[in-house]
Amino acid sequence: MKKIFTLAAASAIVASSLGAQAQITLDGKVTAAEIAATNTANKYQLVSTYAGVHSVADRGLQTLYVGASATKLYVAVVGAFLQSGTYPAVILYLNVPGKTGVAAGTKLAGGAAGDSPLKHKPTMDFEVDYGIRVNFDATPANGGYFSFADYSGGNVTGGVPDAYQGNVKPGTALTASATTGPLKDARVAYTNAASVLTNTDNSALEFEFDLAALGLTATSAVDMFVAYTNDGGIFTTDIFPPVVGRATAFDADQDFTAIAGKQFLTYQLGSGLLATRSEVASALRFGVYPNPGSAVNVTYVVPQGKQQVSLNVYDATGKQVRSNSGAQAGQQSYKLSGLRAGIYVVKLNVGGQETSGKVVIE
Repeated sequence: MKKIFTLAAASAIVASSLGAQAQITLDGKVTAAEIAATNTANKYQLVSTYAGVHSVADRGLQTLYVGASATKLYVAVVGAFLQSGTYPAVILYLNVPGKTGVAAGTKLAGGAAGDSPLKHKPTMDFEVDYGIRVNFDATPANGGYFSFADYSGGNVTGGVPDAYQGNVKPGTALTASATTGPLKDARVAYTNAASVLTNTDNSALEFEFDLAALGLTATSAVDMFVAYTNDGGIFTTDIFPPVVGRATAFDADQDFTAIAGKQFLTYQLGSGLLATRSEVASALRFGVYPNPGSAVNVTYVVPQGKQQVSLNVYDATGKQVRSNSGAQAGQQSYKLSGLRAGIYVVKLNVGGQETSGKVVIE
């Protein structure tokens, strides 16, 4: 007997098929079907490529993909990571809206877990809220070790909390053990590649983060820095964004502010654009003047009608000393006065787009 499908049933099958094609599958590989040239929900976009010297021969990073759905943020680091007899790692630093974190230009205190490569203490040129790592066992079948260092409350004497999230095995997605906080419902997966040269099927380390847990919305901007490290957290040459012409490994406690250019990427959810901090600042017409000064005006524009705005000021210790928030529209000005002499950070968030600047009060 010939089976007859109704139009509704056929439509449902087609819709199901299209949905399956659109969905990113967390399996440790970035397939062609998961990549789009422009911003598309549930698809990866290529955001950076490493084409320089690998300080670890035939090991390291190849490409970085980022994507998002209505509820998830995806980051895929393509490369070959395993090294015989040692414990290399992939490190991801994030800056998300609504967190104080460790200000740009401030040396990180390092993670408190001595067995985690996040114990290193770099100085980044963007605010750091979270450090995330997967380091790979010297015995490949033993998998990788997943944890995150929490800088959202600033530096902590003796090291910031570095919470272990579990042991991820090749080819099998692991859900983080956290039931609260930024890694609630986060997942990670990877597959092994024998070498960079032979990794032609985009074997990768993939992260899936819950937007709500990270404090992100569908239109937020998130800063990120990705690195491949040697045993103990020493930075190899391989980072995203790459440093052009770099042929030797960085230090474990590298000062990235001493390197020309910016050492972070900004991914704009909803548009997929890689906007720099300066581009966001320009779009918001963010300005601080006079600087230095005893009384400072912070000016900015809220584009595209009324949006939720928060403006916060922090002193050199990370303590919030001023705050202004609410729904605003158009040209805005905020007067900053009555502060003691010193260095402060002004952090502006307009509808999920975030920028910041240093202020010197005389």
